[in-house]
Amino acid sequence: MEEIQTHLQVLSVLQASAHWLDDLSPLFLPLGESTVLEQTIRRVRSAKWGTQFTLLTTLTEEDAPLRNFCLQNNIPYIAHHTTNPLEALYHTAHSYNADIVVRCFANQAFVSPRMLDACASWAITSQMDYVTVSRLPMGLPAEAFPIRTLDHLYHNQKSVADENTFTLRSPSFDCAFLPAPLHWRRPELRLTLDSHADYSVFQQIYSEVPCRENGLHKYEDVLAYLDKNPQLRGKLSDTCLVAHAA
Repeated sequence: MEEIQTHLQVLSVLQASAHWLDDLSPLFLPLGESTVLEQTIRRVRSAKWGTQFTLLTTLTEEDAPLRNFCLQNNIPYIAHHTTNPLEALYHTAHSYNADIVVRCFANQAFVSPRMLDACASWAITSQMDYVTVSRLPMGLPAEAFPIRTLDHLYHNQKSVADENTFTLRSPSFDCAFLPAPLHWRRPELRLTLDSHADYSVFQQIYSEVPCRENGLHKYEDVLAYLDKNPQLRGKLSDTCLVAHAA
């Protein structure tokens, strides 16, 4: 990938809340040498554009276990009173003076650092309103967008208080759907951790697929393992939303 130098402030945000995900409890379960949540954060922060990072959650009682976990494990986080995901993301981006925001969710335990960098780099150079990578398994790509996209959505939504979902894609936006590498294209596959059944599959992957030199599991290795074990792949192929906020 071509080296991109920029004065723009790029913020990577991992959204995590009981109000936005179906179940937070799998995030705290052990995976490899740490926990699901720590493995996901490690993948995000290993990306070039993942160095300025925060976990985004709420100040509600439901998210108290998540805030405590972050405090105990020195995980940078920001919490808001609102449970509205758009309002929380808007205020987070502005509090960091972000020019470009990269967003993913805490249940994306195999989020790709390479695809995160591709989205961020294209958002920087193309000045598109929204960038993601198409035809990847659900849970692998991130989304990247300039602050003006958030500003537009925030100031034009019908109800900040009541709206509990939002999408970054809009007919009025210039959207870029980057092509995935040919051997990565598995749009029917889901690699999000949404249940304890998913967790058992992820556990098996982490125990049987060796890490690379950087300590991370590469997507190619995970895919090859799932191709050799179709019974596991079948469990991860059902249709499921990444998050209520997606």
